[in-house]
Amino acid sequence: MKCFRLLSVLFLPLFAPACAPNEPPPKRDIPRNLVLLTDTTQWAPSLLSAYKDSLTEAGYRVLVSGYPGERAAELKARLPWLLQPGVEVFLYDERLAGAAGLDSLTAYLKSVGHPGILRSVRHPGPQKRN
Repeated sequence: MKCFRLLSVLFLPLFAPACAPNEPPPKRDIPRNLVLLTDTTQWAPSLLSAYKDSLTEAGYRVLVSGYPGERAAELKARLPWLLQPGVEVFLYDERLAGAAGLDSLTAYLKSVGHPGILRSVRHPGPQKRN
């Protein structure tokens, strides 16, 4: 009798999946990754925060990258780091490194075959005064 109990306990996990309810697992929203390339000194802090929040509400995990006076060559040198796995969207503000920076970014994404979407953006609101 003890042997039968032991065998039934051992075989129970084999039959448990067949007894489980046939419902799909709950859907979990996974944020998409977005890199905002901009010169943060050109933004009023509240406007940058509001823009980042609006992107987050749209389902993106946002990384803001860029620094004052960055040139296209410097941006290009940072691209391998910015192309972390899972980055799906790049938003480029031309005030970061100008049209040359956008051209470098476009060429680099094509050369490495990165599937990310690249969009040129102009931030909303007035430029921050220095």
